[in-house]
Amino acid sequence: MTTSFIEALGLCQGPPKICIPLTARDIASLSTQLLRCEALPGDLYELRLDYYSGDIALALQVCRKTTKRPLLCTIRTGSQGGEAIISTDEYAGRVSELIGLYEYFQLIDIELSAGDDIVRELTEAAHNKGLAVVISQHSFTDTPPKQEMIDTLTHMHELGADLPKLAVSPSSPADLFDLMSASWEASSSIGPVITMGMGETGRLSRIAGSLTGSCITFGAGTEPSAPGQLGAAELKNMLDILGRGLIKEITEYE
Repeated sequence: MTTSFIEALGLCQGPPKICIPLTARDIASLSTQLLRCEALPGDLYELRLDYYSGDIALALQVCRKTTKRPLLCTIRTGSQGGEAIISTDEYAGRVSELIGLYEYFQLIDIELSAGDDIVRELTEAAHNKGLAVVISQHSFTDTPPKQEMIDTLTHMHELGADLPKLAVSPSSPADLFDLMSASWEASSSIGPVITMGMGETGRLSRIAGSLTGSCITFGAGTEPSAPGQLGAAELKNMLDILGRGLIKEITEYE
């Protein structure tokens, strides 16, 4: 696996890192979003290429010239909550083409729903280019049982994910606590993960990564890219407050 970038970003240390999604539909909007988001607290960007309809290479070049923050590139399909209404074969082809532009970014998202064979092939291709891989799965209707969530994160790790990502939709505190517990147990055995509960009930999970082993949390810049997503500045304040409490608790315990 490609771990050097993950280690360089310090994902296993300190509070969760804030990733700001970029959801521009053209190059002018992308430039505007980047300029506005540079003033926000954030550690990396997610370029949502399913929103974008222009020249991808040009978009990547603009990101590279505008910011020093690392870049996660994502093509989110319709079944996973995105704008790309394409077949599995089309998705695999577009991700493969994106990997060919590896020199402009550091991480790539690969959807688990593409199927194990395709995910393995794309993950290997990305690793061969030095990219870190996020393998993702989103559920917008429910929260699977705890053991199923642990098994899903573990399976992503086995497929080669540097960062397994699982987003679910809790409808009760019990669902939320199952997610957070599953996140902690999985991260304790396979390393850092990315987990979150979407919607109002899931918001606590977006600031609780220090407790659950979730190393990246998504904070909106100019607009949210998922239900329940907090603004980047608001998210930073909450992480700082929780972080101070954890430091105090650890110090008192010692």
